[in-house]
Amino acid sequence: MRENKNLPFELAEYERRLGAVRERMAERGIDLALVSVPENIYYLTGYTTLGYYMYQTLLVPLDGEPLLLTYIEEKINIERLSWLERFVNYGVGEDPIEVTARTVKSLGIQGKTLSIEESGYFFPIRTYRRLVAELSGASWVDGSGIVESCRLIKSPAEIDYIRGAANAAMSGMVEALETARVGATENEVAAAVYRATLAHGSEYPGSPPYVISGERSGLPHGTWEGRELRENDIVFLEFSGCVKRYSAAMMRTAYLGDPPACVRDRATAVIDGLQHAIDAIAPGATSGSVDDACRKAMLSHGFGDHTHETGYSIGVCYPPGWNESHIMNLHPGDETVLRPNMVFHLVPSLIVPELNGHVGFSETVRVTETGCEVLTDKKVARQLQLLPTGAA
Repeated sequence: MRENKNLPFELAEYERRLGAVRERMAERGIDLALVSVPENIYYLTGYTTLGYYMYQTLLVPLDGEPLLLTYIEEKINIERLSWLERFVNYGVGEDPIEVTARTVKSLGIQGKTLSIEESGYFFPIRTYRRLVAELSGASWVDGSGIVESCRLIKSPAEIDYIRGAANAAMSGMVEALETARVGATENEVAAAVYRATLAHGSEYPGSPPYVISGERSGLPHGTWEGRELRENDIVFLEFSGCVKRYSAAMMRTAYLGDPPACVRDRATAVIDGLQHAIDAIAPGATSGSVDDACRKAMLSHGFGDHTHETGYSIGVCYPPGWNESHIMNLHPGDETVLRPNMVFHLVPSLIVPELNGHVGFSETVRVTETGCEVLTDKKVARQLQLLPTGAA
């Protein structure tokens, strides 16, 4: 490893992360891990790029220095942004799979056990098949989850970045609610989110802001579409801040005018469920017990079990999403035990069928030594936001 002033963490933290990954490799008999998930490469090395749509893989041997293989244009990113001392680049016209096979063979691990992240978004089936064919003497296992399991509990430095992301998200929510007026467009509200989150230190988020209104507010993961806000609109807002690729997200629902009972009552139910989830979070609690507390509270309001999920882990992210739900999800019956410095985005919500709408409230929270710390509730109250109906 080499010192690099551009690294977001101390070398000791990277050494700890690499050591933890190697422990898991040894437990599973893996001699070389091929890591392709962008978040995992960043987590282990500090290397970051939006060019992960091009083939890249980090080769992590059980012993010795890791080696990153990327497109040649990314070479300067490796040099300037990571601690890596070994890397291989492929150029225009070169076959990256052939380069990978040649590089793996040069490491002297023919006939050994290799892992590949079969669950990765950016490692197509065709690529996997070609690698297996090129390295036919190796034994292959699925390495999905090896790095992710190390990412679940955040270090103090990671928590600091998440706090910064939370501050950016809250600032974006303040600006969004100030912009959301009759006559304004969803685009203008989304622009306010970007303006404020970026002004308060956010990088590009893992997912675009979800800004939807009126009859569009019931669309899952809907983004702005130029619709003009009108009186008696639900305005649904969910987005994240992102600092050093660490995210914190929040969700609020607003109403332009005097909301009907179908909106008020569902908002009350969702907020009650969210509070019960927060109250249930503590070291030793289980994922399922938190989910159960949230669902039971919402069911007590008489709307049925319609929330899609209670929450998920959140941390390192690249597009297309900010969540770590593939690492840990708060869902029914799950016996996974919560531990200090796990971070979750709690996301209960309910559809409002009478208005084709959607009501949701969320918080990013940290598991503490004794309970739960909410990171996103300082600037915008956790309540149905009643907006004036005067023109923007």
